Amino acid sequence: MAEVALNARGSNQLTVDATAGGVPLVIPTGFRPRHALLAVTNADIRWLASGTPTATVGTPVSAGGYIDWTDPNTDFTNLIVNARFIRSGGVSAIIEAQFFD
Repeated sequence: MAEVALNARGSNQLTVDATAGGVPLVIPTGFRPRHALLAVTNADIRWLASGTPTATVGTPVSAGGYIDWTDPNTDFTNLIVNARFIRSGGVSAIIEAQFFD
């Protein structure tokens, strides 16, 4: 199988708070990423690919953890666009997001 390179196309920092319905990723202007690597810092979160996460519903990710949507053979565009995030404790978290094509 031929190697596929991921090209970095943007990054941002997202504050994940207790907003009802969850917080979406902020996609770089003029670009629909197929891949992303998310680093969760300083506080725990939960996320859902569709639906509404809460402090007790959704996939948990601990502070210091990663969400890795970088498999070059998979197109994660819909997941990146539709995922929602919420903090799972009393402290807002920061997600450091890197986007790739």
